[in-house]
Amino acid sequence: SGSYISALHTIMRCPSKSTKWLQQLIEIVKEVDSEATQVLLGATGGVRDLISSGEITAKEVERFQELLATTTELPFKVHLLILSGDDEAKYEFVSAEYCANQCGFVDAKKQETTTTTSYCNLGLLSSGGMSSQIFVKGVSHCLQTEVKKGNKLGLEHGMDKGKAAFHKHAKEVIELKLPKNFGGENVLYVAIESLAGVGEKAGMGSGVVVPVVEAIEILTSFIEKKTEEDLMLGEDVGERTWKSYFHVMTGIVGRLILERLHPDSKVLFAREFEFGEDHILKPSWPLGHAIEKLIHETVPCTV
Repeated sequence: SGSYISALHTIMRCPSKSTKWLQQLIEIVKEVDSEATQVLLGATGGVRDLISSGEITAKEVERFQELLATTTELPFKVHLLILSGDDEAKYEFVSAEYCANQCGFVDAKKQETTTTTSYCNLGLLSSGGMSSQIFVKGVSHCLQTEVKKGNKLGLEHGMDKGKAAFHKHAKEVIELKLPKNFGGENVLYVAIESLAGVGEKAGMGSGVVVPVVEAIEILTSFIEKKTEEDLMLGEDVGERTWKSYFHVMTGIVGRLILERLHPDSKVLFAREFEFGEDHILKPSWPLGHAIEKLIHETVPCTV
């Protein structure tokens, strides 16, 4: 969709903005499916963290749910889903598994890719503004990597100091959860979302499966290149925005995660999968949730 909608947490904390937000929601759903009667509204890392810290209260969540249930202007029923980190990782894995199977990256007949088996040789890597997810062999981790924090550090202190401070933060978070050689041998990880975007910008797109050791080297070179480009802009930090640092900070997260995986693993960076004629799938938690719900034969939702 080309339409814009304000962040969910702003409406939960400021109901006075709800009228405009609800209209934005109606317009987006209309673009996606004008006949939709059920809509799934998902909240992930940002809202999850604000609830955990108490910045969004249970009363505010309840008030928002009541707003969705009682607003007669909505031409569809809205289901609010606040995902746990494990749920987000699991649904993203289900979507990545489906896309990889559809596009022939794994043999569906031989591959036992379920969310519970310990023999599965397909994994999931994902990263966004607040958290990163990893799922393999029935084990999931949600890592509070906070790329947005890295962007802020870059804006406040410049690329070199911001990058160093964020590297320290991300390294501590990732190494706390992921032991060395995590996931075991011979795993193909599908990297999606922002992590896929950085991998593609670094030259690892186009459906190419890259050995983890090589991917680490490429991301390292990409981070160094972006750092040099920033240096050429001079000392005026005012010329930068958060976007100036986003790819570098996401690249740092990606490299640190890859360094904890078994060196015999491989990674496929893919924001989207194309198969057949004009068929494009974007691996994401909404797709994974929809697949799970279809399997269990519940009411289909627009996501």
